[in-house]
Amino acid sequence: ERKEHTHQYKLMKKKLRDAGLPILNTQSHIIPVIIGDAKLCKQASDYLLKEYSIYVQPINYPTVDVGTERFRLTPGPLHSEKLMD
Repeated sequence: ERKEHTHQYKLMKKKLRDAGLPILNTQSHIIPVIIGDAKLCKQASDYLLKEYSIYVQPINYPTVDVGTERFRLTPGPLHSEKLMD
């Protein structure tokens, strides 16, 4: 299961990079996608939930510095490639 988990988060990182999304390069399975604005982060979170039934918690100040607001994506070993697309 650990190998599959590693494969899945590396695959998701690649897909996000290929799509041109601003992700931070980390060694963790948690993938930070920088939004950079608290209001936009909340709007994007609401949109993903409403339009795609995908819940992504907006991470805003004081958890992160102002201007570095983000999503933290954590794909699991059971996330299929189809789900990631």
